[in-house]
Amino acid sequence: MRHLRFVAFSLKNLALRVPQQRAVYRLGPLLSVAILLGCSAGPEPKPQSDVAGMAPPSWSTSANSGVVQSGWISEFGDMQLVQLVNQALANNPDLAVSAAHLDLAMASAKKAGAALAPNLDLGVAGDKTSYFGGQTPGSLRQNDVTSFGPSLDLSWELDVWGRIRSEHRGVEEQAQASADDLEAARHSLAAQVAKAWFAAIEAKLQKDLANEFVVNYQKTLDIVQARLTNGAVTQQDLSTAQGDLANAQQNAEANTTAYTEAVRSLEVLLGQYPGGALDVAQTLQAVPPPIPAGLPSEILERRPDVRAAEREVAAAYQFVKEAQAAKLPRIALTSSIGSSSNSLASLVDPKNIAANFAGNLLAPIFDGGARQADLDSATAQQKVAYNKYRKVALVAFQEVENALTQEASLTQRENNLTVASQKYTEAREIAETRYKQGETDLTSVLTVERQELQSRSTLLQVKSERLQERVNLHLALGGDFQ
Repeated sequence: MRHLRFVAFSLKNLALRVPQQRAVYRLGPLLSVAILLGCSAGPEPKPQSDVAGMAPPSWSTSANSGVVQSGWISEFGDMQLVQLVNQALANNPDLAVSAAHLDLAMASAKKAGAALAPNLDLGVAGDKTSYFGGQTPGSLRQNDVTSFGPSLDLSWELDVWGRIRSEHRGVEEQAQASADDLEAARHSLAAQVAKAWFAAIEAKLQKDLANEFVVNYQKTLDIVQARLTNGAVTQQDLSTAQGDLANAQQNAEANTTAYTEAVRSLEVLLGQYPGGALDVAQTLQAVPPPIPAGLPSEILERRPDVRAAEREVAAAYQFVKEAQAAKLPRIALTSSIGSSSNSLASLVDPKNIAANFAGNLLAPIFDGGARQADLDSATAQQKVAYNKYRKVALVAFQEVENALTQEASLTQRENNLTVASQKYTEAREIAETRYKQGETDLTSVLTVERQELQSRSTLLQVKSERLQERVNLHLALGGDFQ
């Protein structure tokens, strides 16, 4: 509907010292005409329906069917991990920032809603007037007159076009998006703590394995030095053994540093000083059994970050409506009741009390295109919010598909590495038996032992990756960790 523009005018003092109902009655024809000039922002967009239409009926990667379950932190069977997550929820500074952002958004929504109600102010004014005069000609003296004027002033903009309501709803949608952002931050923090916990355990175990490598290479060097004395090996063999030991020592030092840094990263997530003093578990737990992944379209409602993006679309739609309504006339009512007297005792005297009621209508004529620019900006922002929502949803689908792929791949890798580690252990045990029987030398035993240590290290790394990828899958699916 086209916007009709009127010359700005105001209706002042429609009724002086008369009941307000009469003034409102006189505004009736004005309001009737104004309502006919309304405009519509069009149907509210349904981004979830659009994005859900892109989702297939099932995941492209093989996944267990069934409903996504909550409480995934406890599924790892580690009570210390549960305690660490609770500590992080209570003390993490980033989560506290997200919570403060929600408080800010809620306050903004409350402020926007306050504009729908009338505004009542109490005013008190004092005035002192001085003049000179006398009772006889030629005599002058200063005379002071002091008056007081308390008043109650009421102002109210009639939200004919829903401009204020649209702004309020838009800010409320943003507040809901902030609430979803906070929930997403909680999920993300729980996942970060779990992954940091598993990474710290792996780092500790890798540090222990690195020290075993040092012991192994030290034994090898001792053997080479003894053989060099007997002329059984060359100086080149000695230099090689010394280099292997030095390399093993530097790897051990690097693993020690990595472990300390992993613990400090976890401590920061917990909101405590990063002193590297946190005790971690001695072993990595096994990955829990496969979990149900639900349907692709379900994550649009389950994941809080996707819900937040959808709320931003709804907020943008309301702000478009607000910008459209801002191009139409505004109607405001004002009322004031007060008195003025030079005596405090006379302030409540009915003859000193006056009431005033006024209605104002202001219709925009020329603003240099400012209001149209606001509408264009709001419309563009709505497009931005819609496409951001589509991107967030597509990334959510991608994260689940990738996590499912990694789950299958890492499971197969762990199975293969478990077999490899078992075989290297068998080979080392055979070599030790042969050495005790004098069928081989100690160097051969140490060589097989190094192969076993390396296979254990690689297996440990993949086990940690599997645990962390399981956390990623839980996070991607959007199931609550509690």
